[in-house]
Amino acid sequence: MFYFFIGLFMVDSQYQHTGTGSRIITEIILYLKKSNYNKIQLGVDKNNPQSYGFWKKNGFLPVDTQKYIIMERNL
Repeated sequence: MFYFFIGLFMVDSQYQHTGTGSRIITEIILYLKKSNYNKIQLGVDKNNPQSYGFWKKNGFLPVDTQKYIIMERNL
């Protein structure tokens, strides 16, 4: 099984709420599927509900919530 880990993903504030971040993630997912990755995993700070909402909207689900909220998505 091949995992891809997103360490940091940020979109400039002028492009937030325009769909730009979701389009970028969609393209990354398509590329990773073609490259035989099975999962994407990332961490979300518990004090960042905007980030959590973004990732949840894009199909990521929490798998661990001890220090950070660890989320992943099957490809």
